[in-house]
Amino acid sequence: MSGSRRRGLPALAAALALALPSAAGAAPPDPKPFRADDAGGFRNIIPPGQNGHANAADVAAFGLTRTRPPNSSDQLKPYADLVFAAPGLKPAQLDELYKDASFGVPPGQEAARYSPRDDVTIQRDRGFGVPHIYGTTRAGTMFGAGYVGAEDRLFLMDVLRHVGRAELTSFVGGSQGNRDMDREQWRIAPYTEADLERQFEQLDDLYGADGRTVQDDVRNYVAGINRYIAEATA
Repeated sequence: MSGSRRRGLPALAAALALALPSAAGAAPPDPKPFRADDAGGFRNIIPPGQNGHANAADVAAFGLTRTRPPNSSDQLKPYADLVFAAPGLKPAQLDELYKDASFGVPPGQEAARYSPRDDVTIQRDRGFGVPHIYGTTRAGTMFGAGYVGAEDRLFLMDVLRHVGRAELTSFVGGSQGNRDMDREQWRIAPYTEADLERQFEQLDDLYGADGRTVQDDVRNYVAGINRYIAEATA
């Protein structure tokens, strides 16, 4: 993993502090070959880029040289070009305006491979820095998804967490638009922390096994987020 993603990250509050056991001592899973178990034909585009993180050095470099961090804006142009391609988008244009979203990384295109926990391996490709997550268990896969989500989008996660609690103003400033958003959010969803916790804890009571699966998924996802925060702020 690139050290630049870990250095200089501001300490952001985590929603929960979870300590879930991992498969201690087990070897992390090996990524599968490119396009293994892939239905084929999938493409996507995620503007402006996969990497949503910028540390102090990245910001300083941009101020001096206008150079952006890798994979932070490399999907913006094709996304913007979609406006001019529609209507009338042709199949031949798909490879120009969207990137291949097949499972796995092509041979020779692995940029990084790491395992934040023994039951999951994360592989990033060279082209766009996309994380490919391989877990030996569902729990490991959800943990990995939370980890890379925080690695790429931690600040955005925190912004949205404050938006959902009608606390955007206290987080990013009291502009009129932010105050209006907080008032509207509180008007349509005036949940307290106790309300939110109760909704989560009731999932298994209301939906049985499916509800327990959602609870386990959320706990593992949040554990992945918190693992990244702990490593980045150590």
